Amino acid sequence: MGDPADIQPRLTDARNSRISACKYCARRAIRPERAAQQMTERGVRPLERYTDAWQPWRCECLTCGAGDITPAYANVVLGGQGGCKHCGGRVKVPERQAVAEMCAAGAQPLASYPGVNERWRSRCLATDCPGPTDRIIYPRLGWIRRGAQACKWCAGVVIDALTAHDIMVSQAGLLPQAPYLGVRVPWKCRCQNCQSTVYPTLGSVTSRGTGCSECAEYGFQRGKAALLYLMTHERLQAAKVGICNLNTGRIEKHERRGWARYDVLPCRTGRDAELLEKQVLAEWRSQGWRPVLDGGQRYDGWTETVTLLSATADRLWQGILDLEALTGTTPLVARDQSPASSDKR
Repeated sequence: MGDPADIQPRLTDARNSRISACKYCARRAIRPERAAQQMTERGVRPLERYTDAWQPWRCECLTCGAGDITPAYANVVLGGQGGCKHCGGRVKVPERQAVAEMCAAGAQPLASYPGVNERWRSRCLATDCPGPTDRIIYPRLGWIRRGAQACKWCAGVVIDALTAHDIMVSQAGLLPQAPYLGVRVPWKCRCQNCQSTVYPTLGSVTSRGTGCSECAEYGFQRGKAALLYLMTHERLQAAKVGICNLNTGRIEKHERRGWARYDVLPCRTGRDAELLEKQVLAEWRSQGWRPVLDGGQRYDGWTETVTLLSATADRLWQGILDLEALTGTTPLVARDQSPASSDKR
């Protein structure tokens, strides 16, 4: 509860709010002491009082001890970005150090150091590099610091179109129906077993052994009944939308990780649930609501999240139901008969 002097609600706010007329209880604002606590939990200790979510906030890094950092609350807590420019590699280092890091990653720089996030003309040091004969590459030091390989050819990120075609046919049983655009780009293919049209990426085939999503006996089954669910996480102050088939334990898995089930919507097929989920996420992102990270780290399902500081769970669920009506998604059972209708919390 906040100090009564801190809030000045309008009567219309009290009438319209589903939670509280208090801006703090309704999560439309954050108390300064709570904001400082959240920043500290993410590795930076504020050195001055909180004023605004987007205002640079003078802090001290609890990892490297730097006291010249000024991250914004919105970027660190809501956006999941790192709070320290030194630990995040955003500060330009001496060229000698940068060259040493590149060489250790297997790339010999051929030009002056341009900056941590700029492409740096280099030569791959691997003698068996499958790339061009001169082995010229243009990696970014920032990418290498985050774990990427310096050479895109050695990493298998770049593959010629003919090789990519052969991999899809021989390893996945899929016949490409469109030109190859890249290892991470969905590729229109026809399954040689069931004749379905699917859109896998070459990366998913080579790294995880996936193939036709319609034939697969694992993972999400688009032809079977499914659930669309909304969950909340108190510590992260986040909500998450997701889909799963019946009796898969997917929701229970999230609950073991601290998520609380808010409500579920049964759908007749997985395709209906998948379409509705895509519409929900598109609506969230169109509002400028970004995914929530955990202390700057990704986790299972983080891309389907949104901060509860942007909207309440009530509002998010009502938006899902409105989109269901607009998209014409067919429910598995009538909503007043849904087994989840009494499980809302």
